[in-house]
Amino acid sequence: MSLDGVPQAELLFEIIAECSPPEDMGTIDGGKARMIPIVGGTVSGPRLSGTVMPGADWSIMRENGVATVEARYALRADDGSIIQIFNAATTRVGQPGEDGVMMITTPRFIAPEGPHAWLNHGVYVGTLVPDMSGSGFAVKIGVFLMR
Repeated sequence: MSLDGVPQAELLFEIIAECSPPEDMGTIDGGKARMIPIVGGTVSGPRLSGTVMPGADWSIMRENGVATVEARYALRADDGSIIQIFNAATTRVGQPGEDGVMMITTPRFIAPEGPHAWLNHGVYVGTLVPDMSGSGFAVKIGVFLMR
């Protein structure tokens, strides 16, 4: 934390989550629901490296442009440890070119005892940006520890 009490963000790692096409789930809770399968990916950065294990992203997009997103999947660290991740956001989604396409998320981790247990005890912020640069659909998630 800086001397003036303003929290600082430390980049821990970046997740590139590869996804399958969304599955439409109809209207739920007043919005268009869909599930996006997470099928793999990579984790790299100064504090963690590994791969993304399968999971899914569940979202509801309301007509007023407010979206709620909840993703649950796991990361396999290079040492073999499996770390659960829950990543949630509620945001207003604009059109590309308006407010950008980045979402701010609040990731939470469940890590086993050992070298990655520090993930169980922090306040984290994520940045989520769609990545259409490859052959499929992916999202880039920057994970930051707030200090």
